[in-house]
Amino acid sequence: MKPYAIVIPAYKPEEPCKRTIEEAISAGFSRIIVVNDGSGPTYESFFKEIEKLPQVTLLTHAVNQGKGRALKTVFHYILNHQLPIEAIITADADGQHLVSDMVKIAHELEASPNHVVLGARDFKQPGIPFRSRFGNRFTRLLFRLSTGADLTDTQTGLRGIPVKFLPRLLDVLGERFEYEMNMLAALKKNYIPVSEVTIETVYLDDNKSSHFHPLRDSYHIYKIFIFYGISGAASFGLDIGLFWLFVQLLRDESPEAFIIIATIAARVLSSLFNYYVNRNKVFKQGSKRSLLRYYILAAFIMGVSAASVHFLYAEWLGRGEVILKVMVDTVLFIFGFIAQRAWVFRKE
Repeated sequence: MKPYAIVIPAYKPEEPCKRTIEEAISAGFSRIIVVNDGSGPTYESFFKEIEKLPQVTLLTHAVNQGKGRALKTVFHYILNHQLPIEAIITADADGQHLVSDMVKIAHELEASPNHVVLGARDFKQPGIPFRSRFGNRFTRLLFRLSTGADLTDTQTGLRGIPVKFLPRLLDVLGERFEYEMNMLAALKKNYIPVSEVTIETVYLDDNKSSHFHPLRDSYHIYKIFIFYGISGAASFGLDIGLFWLFVQLLRDESPEAFIIIATIAARVLSSLFNYYVNRNKVFKQGSKRSLLRYYILAAFIMGVSAASVHFLYAEWLGRGEVILKVMVDTVLFIFGFIAQRAWVFRKE
């Protein structure tokens, strides 16, 4: 086995974790780095036992800090000590990553040393827990919309990462489960190629050992979409409020044009607000051309919305124009997100 290290962030691990470590050693992995992520006194005997193995290096957090922080602790340790390893293979502590699949990752790393290698589960197999199947499909769709990367398994914890990429991954935000999703997005942004290998889909006791909290951790994963929606809603509210204000100010001054002036002024100011929020809070990137691209996109969407509603209303429906506009604008809202992510606020 080439100089690859197995990395296991462990929070309150059970016997399957120890079995995974022993099997990895038997398979030829000579360095296993385990992080005790604040598991507490109850688990001290477990960690003392595995620490006796000469192939195991144990790192410890005094309190639980999350999987993302545990991974970063290992990255720092490897880089600070300049360990003679070429890549790491991250695995979960619940025993649901098979050592045979770690060997697959190692072989793919050897074949593609400049790639990050992901172990991709097949969620079409029977017996997959519903929350895992649904979560993967939904997250995969949102991830593709937000980054443009189409991955089979965006939530896999079995990953092969060349050590030369660790400094860049240390800059990725996130302390808990969201860090793994942010890492995948960072690979796309940094033009780091990704390979996938199919691995076994294993769920022990219906995946009850997982420390993934659907509500808390899903928020961290999906928050870019939440912020995008909030930004759009806030801009809409500002547009309506400014329109009312300008109408009150201009009604007597320009009785024949106050509605047109109020509409334009409100839309310009609310769109500038939306641009600022999306650039600095939602996508957090952009260039000197972003503002021009933003208004080109806005004009295009407005034109498509008007033309689509007019055509569909006149040719097909002949009624329900409000519902039709809501449907059309919902599709354009999603398109606008993709276009802003991929074009308007892209890195130059």
